[in-house]
Amino acid sequence: MTRRLRIGVIGAGNFGTKHVAAYARRSDVELVGVVDRDVARAESVALQWGIGRWFDDVGDLLDQCTPDGVSIVTSGSNHLQPALASLARGCSVLLEKPVTLSSRDANELAEAERQSSAFLMPAHILRFAGPYREVVARVHAGEIGRVLGVATLRDRPRSHDALFPDVHPALMTTVHDIDVALWVTGSRAVRVRAYGRGGANSERPLLVWAQVEAADGSVWALHVSWLLPDDAPSDDRLEIYGTSGVAKLALRPTVAVFSDQTAWVDHELTPDAHPGALDAEIASFCHRIRTPGAPPIVTLDAARHGIEVAEAIITSAGRGGATVDLAG
Repeated sequence: MTRRLRIGVIGAGNFGTKHVAAYARRSDVELVGVVDRDVARAESVALQWGIGRWFDDVGDLLDQCTPDGVSIVTSGSNHLQPALASLARGCSVLLEKPVTLSSRDANELAEAERQSSAFLMPAHILRFAGPYREVVARVHAGEIGRVLGVATLRDRPRSHDALFPDVHPALMTTVHDIDVALWVTGSRAVRVRAYGRGGANSERPLLVWAQVEAADGSVWALHVSWLLPDDAPSDDRLEIYGTSGVAKLALRPTVAVFSDQTAWVDHELTPDAHPGALDAEIASFCHRIRTPGAPPIVTLDAARHGIEVAEAIITSAGRGGATVDLAG
């Protein structure tokens, strides 16, 4: 019988609990511990899911439970140190996006991964979502010819501004679409222009519009807002333009529950009643732990370049749309 993987979850907030639930659905995984700075919250999640250990310190989880892998589902500013500690102990890491809040920290992660017997997998969930996988597969199969351009729109509620006070929208939200563009084109960004509007100050816009030129000649128009009312459904769109056609994707919740309040149900990425993209992502992570050398679906190098592009968007928007050259 195949040994069950020993997995820990670092971060017991809403999305960390979704990671716990996805692991708990797997018969080949033993959840060995939960970590949160609020140890009472870690205890509550652990007891809810029948996990025997909980901690407020990552080192205690790693030393006392010796996990094969961990999910790090903390705020972006608290990603680096848990990831470094895990890699140093030979424990593989599934790291939520943005993997770091700076390219400097991303470079430090890359060096730590090179020196470790373990690996780090960026949790770029759209690479595991059925609609995105379908449209990208068709593009890669040549159905619309050579890619000329990628356009994205991702609208989120105003509450994001309070939920993520330490992360610019380009790092928190646009990073999804940067990764999609990297995935679709297989190229890298060389030049960026961006604008930010709204918000309490110019450093925290609620609307970000960016144009990116890539090394393969394609152009990317990446549009993000944190302007929806809190009870509105998310609205995500992807358009890919090629020399012989166009591929389009529109992703909005199709399930709504109207009771004391309206709930728009995420039926693709993190549903509660059936496996979704998060389950597929975790399945890939577990497979890579069990199968050293298995090809990754998303690499730390791609995530690191995505952070560089997001930083360029922030810089350009802060300079009123000045061009930022990444070619060097």
